[in-house]
Amino acid sequence: MKKEKIIFDLDGVLLDSEGDLEWLDRAIRKALKEIGVPTTRKNIEKLYPGGLSNFRELVAHFPVPPEEAWQIRDKYYVREKLKMIEEGKLKPFSDVEQLYKLKKSYSLGVISNSPAVIVDHFVKYYEFEDLFQDWVGRGSELADLEKIKPSTHFFREIRAEMGQGKYTYIGDRKSDKEFAKNSGMEFIYLARGGKGFDNLIDLVSHLL
Repeated sequence: MKKEKIIFDLDGVLLDSEGDLEWLDRAIRKALKEIGVPTTRKNIEKLYPGGLSNFRELVAHFPVPPEEAWQIRDKYYVREKLKMIEEGKLKPFSDVEQLYKLKKSYSLGVISNSPAVIVDHFVKYYEFEDLFQDWVGRGSELADLEKIKPSTHFFREIRAEMGQGKYTYIGDRKSDKEFAKNSGMEFIYLARGGKGFDNLIDLVSHLL
């Protein structure tokens, strides 16, 4: 087991899932319909991933308890995202294969706020079990939102599997940087057209 570990975010870094969010809007519209509230833009955005830390407050006026609203929201999110992966509409970025060049020097892993079932399916569906030593995603209960980044919970979980050593986290959001800082990891931006590195080819060259 190598002493230096490189841990990657999933969405926007490894998985091209944010270029067209119609699948996400479709999932949320279905959830809102089942919950029994209007499918307005305002309500749709309340169930977006970016607002998960305030989920209870955002859905306080919904006609079902927050726990039930979350279960419905998560059900359709997972269903639509898995469907998009299996239909080949959500794919790994073409440069993910570059990460195999890092295996000789680093142990690699994935930490994502996406559901654990999505992270696991991504790794296994695209046959990356030989690339990543471990991968972590969130649970399906509302209480599991307290464990998502920038909480250090996922880091402690993956370190238990990957062991001690120097860790670096690769992410595309400010919250990823905060997560890395909270966890004692180095941080590198890879925002694909935004801040930091633009692609994995340049990142791999930098790390090697």
